[in-house]
Amino acid sequence: MKSLSFCLSVVVLVIAANFTSPVLAEPSTLSLLSRSSVNGAYYVTLDGRDSRWLRAKGVLVLGASAPDYAAFDMTNNNDQMEGVTVDYAQLVADLLGVRVEIRRYDNRGEVLDAVRKGEVDFVGTANEFETQSPNIVLSHPYANDKPTLITRKGDSGDLPVDLKGKTIAMLYHYISPDTVRAFYPNATLQVYPSMLGAIGAVAFGQADVYLGDSVSANYLINNNFINNVELADFSRMEVRDFSFAMSNANRTLIRVVNAAIDAIPVSARMEIMNRWGAGGESMPGKQRLNFSDSEQRWLDEHPSVRVNVVDGYPPLSFFNKNGEFVGIANDVLSKVSLRTGLKFDIRVMPSVPAMVENVGNNDSEFIATLTPSSERQRVLHFTRPYMTSPYVLIAKANADISFTLEKLAGKRLALTRNNDMREWLTSNAPKIQLVDADDSEHAMRMVVHGGADAMVGPLIVSNYTVNHRFDGQLRVVSTIGNDLARMAFATSRGALELHSILDKALLSIPPEEMDEVTNRWRNDVMIEDSYWTRNRTLFIQAICGVLVLLVLALVWVAYMKMALRRRDEAERALNEQLEFMRVLIDGTPHPIYVRDRNGVLLICNSSYLNAFGVEREAVIGKATVKLLYPEDARSYEEEFQRIISMGSPMVRDREITMQDGRKLEIYHWMLPYRDSHGEVGGVIAGWIDISERQALVGQLREAKAVADEAKERADDANRAKSLFLATMSHEIRTPMNAIIGMLELAMKKADQGVTDRFAIEVASGAARGLLDLIGDILDIARIESGRLSLSPERANLRELLESVLRVFEGVARQKRLSLILDLDFQMQSDVLIDPLRFKQIVSNLLSNAIKFTQDGQVRLSMQACPAKKSQFMTVALVIEDTGIGISDEDQQSLFSPFTQASNNTQSGRSGSGLGLVISRTLCEMMGGRLLMSSVFGKGTKVEVHMSLPTLEPLVELPGMMPLEIAPQHHVLNVLVIDDYPANRLLVSQQLSHLGHRVSDAEDGERGLQAWRSQWFDVVITDCNMPVMNGYQLAQAIREEERTKGLAPCLILGFTANAQQEERIRCITAGMDDCLFKPIGLEELKACLDAVAPVVRSEVKTSVQSSNKIDLTSVEQLTRGDKASIKSLIDDLSTANEEDMARLIKLFTKNDLNALSDLAHRVKGGARIIRAQRLIQCCERLEAVCSGRDTSQLAEAVDELQQEMEQLADMLSLYMA
Repeated sequence: MKSLSFCLSVVVLVIAANFTSPVLAEPSTLSLLSRSSVNGAYYVTLDGRDSRWLRAKGVLVLGASAPDYAAFDMTNNNDQMEGVTVDYAQLVADLLGVRVEIRRYDNRGEVLDAVRKGEVDFVGTANEFETQSPNIVLSHPYANDKPTLITRKGDSGDLPVDLKGKTIAMLYHYISPDTVRAFYPNATLQVYPSMLGAIGAVAFGQADVYLGDSVSANYLINNNFINNVELADFSRMEVRDFSFAMSNANRTLIRVVNAAIDAIPVSARMEIMNRWGAGGESMPGKQRLNFSDSEQRWLDEHPSVRVNVVDGYPPLSFFNKNGEFVGIANDVLSKVSLRTGLKFDIRVMPSVPAMVENVGNNDSEFIATLTPSSERQRVLHFTRPYMTSPYVLIAKANADISFTLEKLAGKRLALTRNNDMREWLTSNAPKIQLVDADDSEHAMRMVVHGGADAMVGPLIVSNYTVNHRFDGQLRVVSTIGNDLARMAFATSRGALELHSILDKALLSIPPEEMDEVTNRWRNDVMIEDSYWTRNRTLFIQAICGVLVLLVLALVWVAYMKMALRRRDEAERALNEQLEFMRVLIDGTPHPIYVRDRNGVLLICNSSYLNAFGVEREAVIGKATVKLLYPEDARSYEEEFQRIISMGSPMVRDREITMQDGRKLEIYHWMLPYRDSHGEVGGVIAGWIDISERQALVGQLREAKAVADEAKERADDANRAKSLFLATMSHEIRTPMNAIIGMLELAMKKADQGVTDRFAIEVASGAARGLLDLIGDILDIARIESGRLSLSPERANLRELLESVLRVFEGVARQKRLSLILDLDFQMQSDVLIDPLRFKQIVSNLLSNAIKFTQDGQVRLSMQACPAKKSQFMTVALVIEDTGIGISDEDQQSLFSPFTQASNNTQSGRSGSGLGLVISRTLCEMMGGRLLMSSVFGKGTKVEVHMSLPTLEPLVELPGMMPLEIAPQHHVLNVLVIDDYPANRLLVSQQLSHLGHRVSDAEDGERGLQAWRSQWFDVVITDCNMPVMNGYQLAQAIREEERTKGLAPCLILGFTANAQQEERIRCITAGMDDCLFKPIGLEELKACLDAVAPVVRSEVKTSVQSSNKIDLTSVEQLTRGDKASIKSLIDDLSTANEEDMARLIKLFTKNDLNALSDLAHRVKGGARIIRAQRLIQCCERLEAVCSGRDTSQLAEAVDELQQEMEQLADMLSLYMA
């Protein structure tokens, strides 16, 4: 409030000479610095005449007038312009496909004349003021103009609506003065050449209220006058919004600019206004900087940079009382560090000239904060400013309120050396005598002590220095000049890379983020001076006095040394002896003490005192048995008296309890000592704390127990593994016996010319059973080692339960248990469930039931009924056994990890105790629950209740059934590649049996050569082969197909690794599918029949389309919801119709890149419904576009168009 009252008491008049310039200067050309771009997000449609006009035009010239219009068009010291208008101009240029140049004139009249003459195409930030100029029209508005009233802090409460008796300050070209005077007839209007001068006049008492638009006013308050003025009200005046001003003769320009403005979406407009509105918040490090190679090398070579700063320049640059560098410059350096990775080594310089000289000599890399001037720019290279502040005039507090720059004629004005206002003052106030000062504080001291009549400095620094160091002596009386003090980084002229890096980093900081930094420091907060700064003179005087006293003390000490030297020599021998005894006793790290025969403590060391936590004075000369617990004290006293009476030492381990409750295990020794008469005079005793040793022994015992327990668990696990392997060995050997035996009989009979079909069928059935068993074992292995996550898919609960049961039949049979499966035979619907996790639950529960049952039976039953929700089914799974059961107290903790029933040793059972925990967790993840009841000695019952989504049976849509084509009508050329001769021979024989032409190769390299020599419809390859494996082969074939524009052939992987991961790996490598060994004739035939309609023989024929689509993926995505499926199909149908229209349009334009992108887009939708023929047509079109071979383009587009039409018919049938 004190600072506010001070600011309110100052009144200053703005220099009238700033309004006009008698000589018209040439306009300056500025570059456009925009943070907005279209990037193809939206566009504008123009007719051919306008497009030709724009192409011929090429460049639009944007006019601007000096001085800056805050937030809309602002310049920096790099001859760049930025702001709301600049961002909109860039968007208009992007939409119209032209460049924008900026020409800046001295005033508004000049730039409007340039528009009429055709030198400038359009002018931004225009409203009704510009419409009063002849032949000028406005475009559609791009920013709202809401007139705003601004007053000094605390004056907004008594502001009348009609501003009666108030003085209004306004920018001369904001609104027509006649319009303002007509609206506010009882107020006095003063116009200013700049917004800065107008709002500054209000801030320092020259005017009562500022009238301007809300955006620029808010921007100026937050950046320059946040402690001086405030928003009072909105004016009721009706004004036009901000637009671009153009000549009414250029109708084409008006038309295209309006079209471009109308095309800019609301989101882009909001982004611009948020950026420049009022210092909004932002997150550092979001912009990614793009450095050139030389800049990146510079950053790599200079991870740490030396930065020069000066102290005592708050709030820009100063050190707090803890010696830490703080201020606006430090905050900006932190943001630059985040964006560049640079570390800054802060170096304090005594003055600004020393700082400039240091950087000029390359002793440091750059200066943290400095305002540019012509003299400084000769040796330094300034970055774009990161903060601006108006220059103000500071005079004595008793100066007249009308004290202005004009009244300083013939007087002295203090100014820091190389200040950029020096040239302006020399030109505009030549009669003022300028006096050099080292810094702002030095200049103010000159004013206080009469060395100068006033001084000039930035407002943000002057406010703080006046309020905190010259309060009541100086005050701010006026703003001067039209330009701002621009605080920037300064590098040496040769540091081009560093200068570019710093400029890019500053440019990446959004204005609202920079506003947040400056606003925090602009607040009139107390920045605590260091104690040294406030009392430096007193400190120097005190130090001098202390030095004098110190000299006197040294003289006195020397005198006393001479007087005491003889006494010291006499006592030295005794002291040495005492010191020896003290070190001997007190230096021992274990407690030592001496007692006389009455138990009085004579001597003790520090370790003794620390053990009991007492002071030496509290125990010396006293009987200290009270330091122990009473029982320990009595025991100790008895032993002490026994040693005194018997004269024999005592050494033993004992436990003592201190008064604070601590218990110590000690090795205690007490030795009697005798006097000159041979009598026991007392004891010399001590102890060694062995508590840690005892604790270590206890830990070793516990560790041994843990290790023994771990060994026992490992042994139990090993025995369980052995049991499982033995059981599986039995289960595997049983079918193997049938296979080997029957094949041996069949071969014997074959030698006699007899075909034993029965033996072969028995062997085949046993082999398939063995294959199922191996698959079940792999499923159990996946369950035991799988991650705890769910992957729902279509499954049949009956099949899942039977699969799990087959694995445990051998274990149950070995234990002579009856394993009973009782299922609800009416339950035939498929459900959406994670089959692997469901089998894991059943496996865990069934394994526990068999493991803990010695005789009797284990029953697995499941019932199902419809849930309350029609699309769900409630499932109840019950597993009962006649085992030993579980006690009630064990059931309370059985679902904790690593917990088993305490009676588990009754059956030699073992396990980790995690099965029930995992099962219950999985049940809860599936939305179910797991319950257990048990009677000790009779058995256990576990219930699993779930509510599962049911799925409709998969039904082929009308017209979507694959055509049954006789094998002889689709004879395929098939290439078989396998390094194992038996497998290669088997597949070749199977394919020949099916009526196909077969070629083979023994590795991938030879297979690739064979593929190159002739056309093959299908390639069947082993995945793991020498020289070139199947994955590399598939990649090589696909690459050549894309390069040469060939139609893709069907590639099938063939492997014994029956894992889903292997199928994914094959498809990733470029294969169409993966077959698992062994494979039968029917499965192989079905696989080739399914793709036969989409492959071609060596002779080129018309390719027929497979009219089958598969909606399984859609059902899984929608969890079987019919409404969602229909919605998805509707969207797919709509997209298909739009893509067909785009296909023809792009084909007529011969746009290969767009055709390739469209084919890729269509292929994505086709993969969802597994329309294989459509996928292949898309891939062929992509290959043709990538190969730039247009000879097959028409054919590829025609095939894709036909397939898309067939897909449209099929989708229409489904939606009907």
